[in-house]
Amino acid sequence: MKVLFRDLRQGLVKVRVDGLDDLWYLSQVILEGDLIRGETTRRIKDKEDTKSSGGERRTFTLGLRVEKLDFNSDTDSLRVSGTIEDGPEDAVALGSHHTLNVDAGSVIGIKKSEWSRALLDLLKNAEKSSWRPKVLVVAVDEGEATIGLLRDSIIQYSEISRNIGGKYDLKGRAERKKDFYSELASMVGNIAGKENVSRIILAGAGFEKDSFFDYLKDSDKNLAGKCVIENTGSSGRNAINETIKRPTLKTTVEEANSAVDVKLVDELLTNISKDSGLAVYGLPDVEAAVNTGAAGTLLLTDAIFLRERKKLEGLMKNVEKNRGIVHIINKEGEAGKQLESIGGVAALLRYKLKY
Repeated sequence: MKVLFRDLRQGLVKVRVDGLDDLWYLSQVILEGDLIRGETTRRIKDKEDTKSSGGERRTFTLGLRVEKLDFNSDTDSLRVSGTIEDGPEDAVALGSHHTLNVDAGSVIGIKKSEWSRALLDLLKNAEKSSWRPKVLVVAVDEGEATIGLLRDSIIQYSEISRNIGGKYDLKGRAERKKDFYSELASMVGNIAGKENVSRIILAGAGFEKDSFFDYLKDSDKNLAGKCVIENTGSSGRNAINETIKRPTLKTTVEEANSAVDVKLVDELLTNISKDSGLAVYGLPDVEAAVNTGAAGTLLLTDAIFLRERKKLEGLMKNVEKNRGIVHIINKEGEAGKQLESIGGVAALLRYKLKY
């Protein structure tokens, strides 16, 4: 994301969307009641036009008072619905409902009555995510691989599975395995090229990750140069989650928010299971912890943020005043699903609360 213009006295920020992570950030930044301005395309039919052509397609800018947002990571889309407050009167009816589709390349103006520090921090993170190198974790097994791209908003998975035959099916097995490696290398290379990947972690419980690495060293030295090997006790998505929790890989993956999501929720659930007294969840207990200044890190999903916006904005401000951290987690990721299962909001505490 690129912030093109900012005037906080007027409550106005103008941004350009560059990719999927930007759409997720915008789905948190744009709130009900905000005024947004963006381009839309409509088919406008002249009242005197009796033809069945449907009218002329026109592109113009309009202002929309936000009522609802719908972010879908599967289709890389953000739909913002609301009532039209300004636009060309020959093309739109003021006060009518409209949905603005926001995607890569869109330029959006956002006007708020107030920009909180948490929302401004989200904009800063969105700007950084555009140029920050990404990490790819590839869990390799016999004829199977799971690829996890650590985006800021979510871990985006891809999978490949091919029948290369068992250890007793030797005829043609070596060739089938080579074809599998070739297809996997192509997938990894395409993702790494498109997504500015700086490091590829080859993970797994057996020796397949090492064999694939040897294949890369012979077939694609540039790709092999980005790879490191990590042994895990599991395979598939579990191996990816196991890998990004490792302290030895902290410097490699920590900058990606999705990896931070996994680590923070893992720390939260560990404290809850141990009954350490250093973690609370559910809105009433979290509110008590924030109001006493005990909450060092406030965790919430984007879903509960939208559901309980007014109440949570007050809690977020209190956490920030006490120099705490607010971390919003995408509900569609693994960490977000875990947090949603316990109410969508939790806090890691500086000290135990006395009840």
